[in-house]
Amino acid sequence: MKLKFSYILTALALLTSCSDDFFDTAPATQITTSEVFSSEDNINAFVNGAIRYLLENSTSQDNPGLPTIFLTHDVMGEDAIARDGRYGFRDSYPYRDPFDNTTRRALFFWTLQYTSIDHANNIIANIPINEDSKPSLKYLKGQAYALRGHNYLNLVRQYQFTYAKDANAKAVPIYTEPTTPSTEPRPLSTVKEVYDQIIGDLTEAEKLLPGFERNVKNRPDLNVVYGLLARTYLTLENWDLAEAYAAKARIGYPIMTAEQYTQGFSDVSNPEWIWGHPQTQAQNKGGASFLAYIETTPYATDANGTNLYYGYNSIIPDPHFIALFADGDIRKSLFEIAKQPAEAIYRSYRYKKFRNKYPNHDGHIILMRASEQLLIEAESKARLDNVTGAIETLNELRRKRNLSDLSANDFNKTTIIEEILLERRKELWGEGFRLYDILRTQTAPVRKETTETFVDNAGNTVGVLGHWITKFPDNSNLVPNSKYYLFPIPLNEISTNLNL
Repeated sequence: MKLKFSYILTALALLTSCSDDFFDTAPATQITTSEVFSSEDNINAFVNGAIRYLLENSTSQDNPGLPTIFLTHDVMGEDAIARDGRYGFRDSYPYRDPFDNTTRRALFFWTLQYTSIDHANNIIANIPINEDSKPSLKYLKGQAYALRGHNYLNLVRQYQFTYAKDANAKAVPIYTEPTTPSTEPRPLSTVKEVYDQIIGDLTEAEKLLPGFERNVKNRPDLNVVYGLLARTYLTLENWDLAEAYAAKARIGYPIMTAEQYTQGFSDVSNPEWIWGHPQTQAQNKGGASFLAYIETTPYATDANGTNLYYGYNSIIPDPHFIALFADGDIRKSLFEIAKQPAEAIYRSYRYKKFRNKYPNHDGHIILMRASEQLLIEAESKARLDNVTGAIETLNELRRKRNLSDLSANDFNKTTIIEEILLERRKELWGEGFRLYDILRTQTAPVRKETTETFVDNAGNTVGVLGHWITKFPDNSNLVPNSKYYLFPIPLNEISTNLNL
């Protein structure tokens, strides 16, 4: 693994970036590993810095931390489009950027997540725990296990096909000890081995985190661990455990109301956000932010009445996606066509699901919601032949979206699973789940060009912008289990890790 950096330098960067006054025992240039872990306050600051690194580290404007991967996942499906010519994800949308292992984005995906794993490894290795340990130290170690499990869960689903296709396929290397200049690069582990590691990490977190009450929602607590286990077992097709953990994950996090849905996804105070990352204006800078790409909600108008937008507004919904929503669905009310020829996203549908916080542009990043866990619970029930239970669970969400209840008389196992998978697309748009679902269900996105037209504010009849790429880079059709869905190990890593 190409992480041949000094742990001391990593600690220095984390500590100095996340706290102004907690460390006063030595000049910053004299930080040592023992000092980093010499007090609980220091360790707590290190954990905070590790989380901020994962969510905020940006090597360029178009790589805003972990949300870069969320956005890439969505534009590799069928329901989100990266606008032609717009900065950020125009090469992810046609499957070029993620597939090419020479790009800086391929390197960023790999380095971001393995560096985050190394942070977790250092925390785990430097917090000895026994039965007499303070609960607060157990909580810090539990958070590190949760972060490591989270990273490996993402990696195994990004770099290899799903467990059900081939559990013995080679996936990614596993590192569980802090990286030093003398660390021997590891070979690829199998999909099964990586999932064993994930379950082991999350099980340790589950043991260590009971009683932990966080002050900020970006810290993984027991509900977050339950949610990560639900995601894990969903992909493993262990439906009993997926159902059980999803149900536990959403306890205490009610599904948001229709009114709350229209307020914009940008604040961790939303009652159904189980896990989210708050940001200040200084952290959510310009184009190097999640919301700069996914938000298409105008925040004001100029003197001529033209809508003004913040950021790049690169990612828009497909017109065929909008047609999936029933009349009366509160989510459908958030779609509008940009009809002003002078506005930035003219001829596109804007989706006002995501709204940056104005005037400070300090919107928050969504990481886990109760609705996602409800849908895991519903799908698991359906896969276990509990059609009635699946429909009852799904109706809980539908009522909050101003939709009528579905009847068990109208569905069988196959059709309710299809309904739930469709609901995942509608409810979780823009949150980074689409590629994971394409891979785990071994299906292919269906991209269709649109013929929809409208009359703009100047009286012209013009076409709505829709899909402009409907095939893979080699001009072949979109099919299940394609190599183009998998992220590539970057060329730099292949060159330096001969054990691959």
